Amino acid sequence: MRDLARRLALITPAFAIAAGGASGAGASSSDTRALALNVIESGDRVEVELIANSPVTQQVEYEIELTGSSHARHRGSTSIAAGNRQVLSTLKTNVGDGWCATVSVSEASGARYTLTAGDCALD
Repeated sequence: MRDLARRLALITPAFAIAAGGASGAGASSSDTRALALNVIESGDRVEVELIANSPVTQQVEYEIELTGSSHARHRGSTSIAAGNRQVLSTLKTNVGDGWCATVSVSEASGARYTLTAGDCALD
């Protein structure tokens, strides 16, 4: 059951918060997050997409980090149009013994939160 909750946490921010996959100032199940993670696991590879789907037009800053058999990091700042779902960043790695994806987000509203997936989401 915990594995199901973890996988659902990867789909939407509301599930991520309920499953412990998002934390930070103001994190609650009633919050609407501008960014979410989408994870595609295939064999010994994982692909992590950072998805923007904000209910309001706003500026967001983010830093995404993916650790597995290798380490990748991407930082960005962008304006997101309201209701315009788009992929902001895609990172891929071989998973080996495990993997962890972490995204630190700052929204124009002042909201700050962290999204996690993989082994680090289970803590």
